[in-house]
Amino acid sequence: MKKIITALLLFVGILSLRAQDHIAFQKIGFEDAKKQAKETGKLIFLDGYTSWCVPCKWMEGNVFNQSQVVQYFNTKFINVKFDSEAGEGIAIAKNYQIRSFPTYLFINGDGELIYRTQSKMEANEFLEQGQRANMREYQIPLLKAAFLAGDRQPNFLLRYILVMNNVDQALAEEGRKALAGVANDNFLKSPDGWEVIKMMARSDQDKYARFFLENKAYFKSIAKPEDFEAKETYLIRYAMYGFIRDGKKADFDAGLVYFSGLKGAEAKIEIALFRAEWVGIQGTPEEFVRVTNELRKGVLKEEDQRLSFIARRFAKDAEKGVKNIKLRQCYVLAKQAVQLNPNDYSNQGTLADICIQLKKKKEAVKAAEAARALAELETSKIIKLADALLARAKSI
Repeated sequence: MKKIITALLLFVGILSLRAQDHIAFQKIGFEDAKKQAKETGKLIFLDGYTSWCVPCKWMEGNVFNQSQVVQYFNTKFINVKFDSEAGEGIAIAKNYQIRSFPTYLFINGDGELIYRTQSKMEANEFLEQGQRANMREYQIPLLKAAFLAGDRQPNFLLRYILVMNNVDQALAEEGRKALAGVANDNFLKSPDGWEVIKMMARSDQDKYARFFLENKAYFKSIAKPEDFEAKETYLIRYAMYGFIRDGKKADFDAGLVYFSGLKGAEAKIEIALFRAEWVGIQGTPEEFVRVTNELRKGVLKEEDQRLSFIARRFAKDAEKGVKNIKLRQCYVLAKQAVQLNPNDYSNQGTLADICIQLKKKKEAVKAAEAARALAELETSKIIKLADALLARAKSI
């Protein structure tokens, strides 16, 4: 009997340690969670996930086990999780309009949505989102009421847009229109104005990006270096696609010089993708072959998804026929992607599609069958697409 009691105590201790090392999700129904929320005055934290969601699994293994996150969420919330495609989770997903995964809801004891956020994020950002859920100035019902009552202070509108971006895009757009009318130069040079620019400057066609570009020296002096670089890089990246589309070679080359000055391997990969995009749109088929061969043997030689993307991108627009130079080069890129990673649905699907165009039936069927097998790990929509791809391959 003593041994049994000791074993039970040890088991309980292990479970306790596990709870301390991870967000403690309770295995209870939604009604029970609401009852606990009413009794404790805490909000419910609800993780809306699916069994196939890769970012959901990443969050489980990399964020939900971080000490600061664990301490805050286990102290401040009633934590529950529901598969949005199974059991009670289906009704919850429908009621709260969960359409992307993961989606995180913060709900009070009456079932009212108080805060909402979504997608994969790092631990510090996730913790900040949880903290905001408990701050009245970020809570959805209060923000909606204040907006309807006519609050148009820029600082308020910034919070309103930040929250509504994850709730309702129509409401967020109303906030953006209101902010555009009151965000004058003095506000844009304030700390909250910089937050607006970080969030809303998208291209040189909008007022926030133009203001940033016209006042770069000022913002560089007041912003964190990493924030300034991130916004500058974002706007130049956006502009690069315009340069490519319009054939502005001098501007495009200047953009490459900018990206070559950035640190890290990702900048080199981005330059490679820009070069492929330029030559794919503005170059001859022979130039496309030469440049993409250089890239696939160099900076992209281990980048299966990037190679597959280039192949898919330009095979779609290539002239049909087995003699087409660009299409045959897309086949080379797609085949290399599959050799690097045969267990990726997109890689196999891209190769199968290109082989169909090139009338390579045996290879098309093989790749399409591999894609169909991998589709079992994806959504029902992807499975249907894989079925159609296999049918096309077999009909050659």
